[in-house]
Order: sequence, then structure tokens, then C-alpha cells
Amino acid sequence: MANKRQVSVSTETESNEPLIGGDNTILSEEDADNVQMMEQIEDGRDVEDLPDEEEIWDGGPTAGMIKVWKAKHGEVYVTSISFDKHVVWRTLNRIEYKQLVKKMEQLIQSGQLSSAEANMWNEEAITELCILYPSFDKESLTKEMAGLPSLIAQEVLEASGFVALEVRQL
Repeated sequence: MANKRQVSVSTETESNEPLIGGDNTILSEEDADNVQMMEQIEDGRDVEDLPDEEEIWDGGPTAGMIKVWKAKHGEVYVTSISFDKHVVWRTLNRIEYKQLVKKMEQLIQSGQLSSAEANMWNEEAITELCILYPSFDKESLTKEMAGLPSLIAQEVLEASGFVALEVRQL
């Protein structure tokens, strides 16, 4: 998978200094709680071990929601966009991929989309299909970060097996 941004949090309890992230950004208490919760999940604390009603991060999905999504879709992933914005998504299956490619070809052949527009349409379609939390649709794109569909689509494709983790000559 793509390089993951690592965040380290240090607490200075004796001097009551603010929490500081790995890039020397001062974190709010809520951001620090979110980082600590995400670190617990990353450090091997399995979602299956959490009570169903426990939120994975403040305002985020519950462990029960994650369990349901894992039962339905298999592996479930989280991408942290910022300290307080996280996106939960799933992989793309082969049938979904074939349908997207077919639709994209139809849009290009009919002259409705240029090649560049079709690429953006494809990223947005993958993102809309695979994001589980927060709710996401093409209408909400005007309110989101411009690169979010590109980022999530790339990660979905990598996790779905479209990019080799390692290639070696034998």
C-alpha cells in the first residue's frame, strides 16, 4: 500500500505542556484522543475485541458497524485525511470493476465525457461505491477536498489487487 503517514503523540504530564504531533503541530485534546484511538487499532487491538457501541474515534463509526461491514465486505480499511477526519472504505470486487469500466467506455464512446473527464468520473464512482463512512456521494464532492476521490480511489485499487506490493525478477 502507499506510504502511510505516521503520527506520534507525546504527552508532557509533569509540565502540562500541550500535546504535540510528530510534525510539531499542537493537537487539541479531541485530536489527541482520536490519534490515541487510531493508534490502539493500529497497534493490534482488534475491532472484534471492542464492545459494539464503542466509537472507533469521536463521532466515528462504532465497532459494531465495522463488524457488520467486515462480515458483508471482507476487509475494511481506514484512511486518515487529518487528525479528525477519517474515511472507512472497502475494496472493489471484480464484477463492480467490470461494470465501472463498461460504463466509462460507454460515456467516452457516446461523447458525453472526454478521456480526462472519464478518469475523474471513474475515481468518483469508485469512491462513492467503496466509502462506508462517512456517507459519500457525488453531490457531496463540492463540499469535500478536491483530491479525496483520487486518494481513496487509488487506495481502493491498491488494496483490491491492482498494484503489486512487490515485484522481483527471478
